[in-house]
Amino acid sequence: MGYIVVGLTLILCGWFSFQRLHQSFLFRPPVEKAGYYLLVKKYEDASGNYFGVFQQGEEEVVIAMSASLYVRVQVPMRGYLKVANQRVQSFE
Repeated sequence: MGYIVVGLTLILCGWFSFQRLHQSFLFRPPVEKAGYYLLVKKYEDASGNYFGVFQQGEEEVVIAMSASLYVRVQVPMRGYLKVANQRVQSFE
């Protein structure tokens, strides 16, 4: 009877450990950025998508933005940038 309890405990411990590793390494949530950035350039590509080039220190990132935000912001502009799923959520 003791062997069954120990065996069952080891199997469950292995199962839960595997699930935890699986969640943390394979299915990571999308990377989100937030912070104060400087909009240094904005452009529209041939397919009609709008992009902004944001700079923080030496780091430059190119992020897709909505048409309404593209029209509203001017270059250069500094503000608080929120990014989710590689798209600008807000720039204030």
